[in-house]
Amino acid sequence: MIAVAQFHLIKFLAEREGLSQREIARKLQISRNTVAKYLQGDTAPTAAKRRQVYAHRRYSAEVEHVIPLIDQWLKEDQQVWKKQRHTAARIYRRLRDEYGFTGSESNIRKVVAQRRAQQQEVFIPLVFQLGQQFQFDWGEADVKIGGALTRVYLFCMQLSASRKKFVRAYGSQEQESFLDGFVHAFEYFGGVPAVGLFDNLKTAVVKMLSGRNREEQESFAALRAHYVFEAEFCNVRSGNEKGQVENLVGYVRRNALTPLVEVASLEDLNSRILLSWCDRVAETDRVPHTDETVAAVYTREKEALHPFRLNRLKLVGSVRSKSAKCPP
Repeated sequence: MIAVAQFHLIKFLAEREGLSQREIARKLQISRNTVAKYLQGDTAPTAAKRRQVYAHRRYSAEVEHVIPLIDQWLKEDQQVWKKQRHTAARIYRRLRDEYGFTGSESNIRKVVAQRRAQQQEVFIPLVFQLGQQFQFDWGEADVKIGGALTRVYLFCMQLSASRKKFVRAYGSQEQESFLDGFVHAFEYFGGVPAVGLFDNLKTAVVKMLSGRNREEQESFAALRAHYVFEAEFCNVRSGNEKGQVENLVGYVRRNALTPLVEVASLEDLNSRILLSWCDRVAETDRVPHTDETVAAVYTREKEALHPFRLNRLKLVGSVRSKSAKCPP
């Protein structure tokens, strides 16, 4: 099927310049039959038209025979780490080597693309109650501190309802930095949400138990008890469950730290660059599916947060503690 621009040129040469089909074919270096086909039709070969035509094209009997097997492998891949899932090329090689498939690799690539799109998981956006949840994750970025290029670790937290952001840079992701970040975040927000959503990071989790239950680090359990919030942990390899804050990590790097920033110290980076950036974007960014700014919704969400305790938690070392069962 030709492109829309070429379809227009065929029509133009025939109707405006009066060329014959043979002359048009010679001028455009296409077959006369192609020229005749598109002069007889009135529908431009748009992308939608091409999808409509090719969507109903049947594959050979040999390809049709292996489609259920391809569907099975793609379905099994949903339970496997993304980096170890089948590629289209790997599926073709398995069909060829293990099942004696003699068809073309290009047809298998088309089938895989089509079936993968049909099986793709659809994640429905959630609506969060004010003060109900925050999401947390670590990120990394390079900055210049005192003239030296330095890799810093970004403690990133976001309130799920208002999308209010907090970012603080540390020299490491060790336990003390992890706990300290929560103290500064809750102080910045002016309160504490009811639930935090976490990855299964070692600074919080000692051991995976059944379902979403975890054996927590005692220092993390003490932090939760001091500021009175629950912890929920993502299922393994289910990053979409806390997609907000994972997107935040990249958003900070691209918007707050690009081009490369130069600061005198970590404290300078935190107070002059990152906190100021969090304040600014709250005034300009809008909460998805609404016409309100982050700052406007945060004003209401702040009232729903649990009061922040002014006596700061004394940071302690890392030891084990069994967690209570997470709420369903």
